[in-house]
Amino acid sequence: MACSTKCQGCSNALFVGDWLEGVLPSQGAPPLVEVRFKGHRRDFFWSKLTPPLTTGEWVVVPEIIRRTSDAPPQTGKGYDVGQVSLTGYLAEGRLKGARREVPTDIRVLRRATPEDRERWLQARKTEPNLLKHVRQLVKALGLAANHDMKVTDVELTASGTTLICYFTAKERVDFRELIRRIGDELKVRPEMRQIAEREETAQLGGIGPCGRELCCSTWMTQFPPVPSEAARYQGLSLNSTKITGLCGKLKCCLNYELDTYKEITQRIPKIKTLRTAEGEWRYLRTELLLERLWFEKVDEGKQVCLSASAARELAQKNDAGEIPPSIEPYCIKFPDVPTRI
Repeated sequence: MACSTKCQGCSNALFVGDWLEGVLPSQGAPPLVEVRFKGHRRDFFWSKLTPPLTTGEWVVVPEIIRRTSDAPPQTGKGYDVGQVSLTGYLAEGRLKGARREVPTDIRVLRRATPEDRERWLQARKTEPNLLKHVRQLVKALGLAANHDMKVTDVELTASGTTLICYFTAKERVDFRELIRRIGDELKVRPEMRQIAEREETAQLGGIGPCGRELCCSTWMTQFPPVPSEAARYQGLSLNSTKITGLCGKLKCCLNYELDTYKEITQRIPKIKTLRTAEGEWRYLRTELLLERLWFEKVDEGKQVCLSASAARELAQKNDAGEIPPSIEPYCIKFPDVPTRI
């Protein structure tokens, strides 16, 4: 059903539109699903359930353990509850893009029952107290003061056996003692996951300087680096307070139109001076999106505006030794604005 007749939640960061709906038959699609959990956490599972799972269904899956980021996933003793976000060919495409493999024993256990959903909700309700306890341990062990470690969020699996702790730190942290204390005091298997500043802000959410909800917490799922050249290409002030977001890094939106600015910049000629019989004209500035260049007559201060193509044509004539009698034929004529009395 179209968005005009039914809300599909497409403003959600974890929503993925099924652009293959009605294009490829469901028969023969790989029995693979992507399941989303709290925050931006996702995992892939094989599914042999009948009837096949559809996007939006709640399922019970085995607890996933990763010894390292590159190691294949393994199943733990507990279980978790999540929501199906992709199925079939779309899930297969996302898995290939992630360059990961899913062992055949990583399977969806069953569709979630109301009791499973209730356990999941109870796990969510206990997380604030668990987060407070973990932060107190970090402070007591000196990790916050010595390593600038900050625990931003925790996630308890529906079975209550594993506690995923998300943290930021500016340097490598030895948290073996912290893991032991968390396991002894909270009776869970702790799993520490270091995240970047952008991911931290995405989890916390907020309102950007544009007045809208943060892109990273509403619809973005990946956070590519934002180079400093993004601000220079767009002619923005390099004042850090104006081009940095709530995370302290360069705003993600600087990347949105960067390719367009780069393409236009390649079409703009690099000219320092132009010469006519009237005199020499010195380059002033560029209106990038309009593809116009402004020049000022040396020693007079008169300013003229030329299109990029006209400026290039005049510069080529100068390079060939030709000096046009006037710059006026190349200038953009602006309409006279009547003066209000």
